Amino acid sequence: MTTLAVRHSVSDFDTWKTAFDGHEASRRTHGATGHRVLRDGNDLLVLIDFPDAASAQAFTSDPALATAMHNGGVQGAPDVSVRTEASRAQY
Repeated sequence: MTTLAVRHSVSDFDTWKTAFDGHEASRRTHGATGHRVLRDGNDLLVLIDFPDAASAQAFTSDPALATAMHNGGVQGAPDVSVRTEASRAQY
């Protein structure tokens, strides 16, 4: 599994969440299988799971992603990285 990690700040969480939820179809089209949103105020870490790195990269290259981020009030350039799962455990 591959996880796309996106860290950014937003001007308003509720506005961002509406835009993020509205972009779900695009995530699914690119093969996303789930996500987690971690929050510290308006500083967010979004983890989106994909079956492979190519799917995650295709999603990040989609111009609709930049539009969704703009509409969601993302401030500044996001920190985006593609990570491959090396280990997993649940407690």
